[in-house]
Amino acid sequence: MTTRTVSQIADSTNEMVGPFRIKNVLPLRSIKQVDPFLLIHHMQPHTIKPGEELRIPPHPHAGFEVVTYLLNGEFFHRDSKGNDQVARGGDINWMTSGSGIVHSEGPTADFLKEGGEVELLQVWINLPSGKKVLPASFHHYEGSGLPVVREGDTALKILIGEFDNIQSPVNTHTPMFWYHITLKSGTLYTVKVPSAFSSAIYVLKGKLKVLNQTVNAGQLADFELNGDQLVFTATEDSSLIVFGGEPIKEKVVSYGPFVMNSFEEIQKAIGDYEAGRMGVLEY
Repeated sequence: MTTRTVSQIADSTNEMVGPFRIKNVLPLRSIKQVDPFLLIHHMQPHTIKPGEELRIPPHPHAGFEVVTYLLNGEFFHRDSKGNDQVARGGDINWMTSGSGIVHSEGPTADFLKEGGEVELLQVWINLPSGKKVLPASFHHYEGSGLPVVREGDTALKILIGEFDNIQSPVNTHTPMFWYHITLKSGTLYTVKVPSAFSSAIYVLKGKLKVLNQTVNAGQLADFELNGDQLVFTATEDSSLIVFGGEPIKEKVVSYGPFVMNSFEEIQKAIGDYEAGRMGVLEY
């Protein structure tokens, strides 16, 4: 086995998405993507006061996967295909936007009434050109159905892909992996990675030592494609996401909520949305 070296370590940036403050993990000025992963937003633990009105109103997407991994709280998904789903801590909502869909999302009405803490990751994963025209679809995966590999005080939740021949139930259009790992301080850990796959680590909380480099909470470590394993040590109790996949290696043209291969395709997506061909959603 050959251990990969770090290509670069970058700080996430503080941004606003609708009413929510988030850490923008991808894209960054120095790291445009971890192909096929295009965007990662980390809504850090956010306390909602009882009676607050917070939601992201209906908006379109086309050309990629929109994935919400809820770490804590309750978040609804509603779309123009008639799907209406609540995710709770540990769940995944997976929307393939394909040829186009309109959706809205936010804390549920009951959660807003009572208040509480919400934390989540929203991830955009690219689709290859031949699959950008697929009909839009939605799947919900309960956290209780996602396998967890435990070794002592270490836990690895398999959100996407497989680990030690244990497979996540989540279906993807291209090969990839996405693990949520929790480590106690002082733990040395190794993750095997297919040699042709991209790979990166985002630290949700805590601190890691990767070879001779430190990766702090809120930082993204992108790795070179020069080995088949990642090796790191938690220097504090840590929670992190390890992810990557088979690169699509296609031109990416994005405009707001649309991700295509050409500007002409972007124009078509805009036209489809404006003409109502992606459906209509009032709330």
